[in-house]
Amino acid sequence: VPFEGEHSEEHLDLFGAYRYLLPIVVQGRRYLVPEDNSVLRALQYVELTHGSLGLRWPTFCWNNTVGCCHMRYRDPRGSACTGRACQIEAEAGMVIESLPGTTPEESS
Repeated sequence: VPFEGEHSEEHLDLFGAYRYLLPIVVQGRRYLVPEDNSVLRALQYVELTHGSLGLRWPTFCWNNTVGCCHMRYRDPRGSACTGRACQIEAEAGMVIESLPGTTPEESS
């Protein structure tokens, strides 16, 4: 989906000058997130724009040094995958099944 509007300074600092928003599913809800960002950044965008995830943001390393952002997801083709949200780029059509820093029961 083409992004129409202006980027705030905060959004430019966090997400870059994105031109498109990608649809992803988190906790059963569809969100649009900026292109060319890691899943962790995409989740941060969801939190900033919708205030709905409630993740423990200070606990994440953001750069793959601690391994605290492990998640389960389905890629756009429907394949089950695991990985670190700070390293995996958000893709249109991905479904986040367990959020980073939570157990599957907590993210349901």
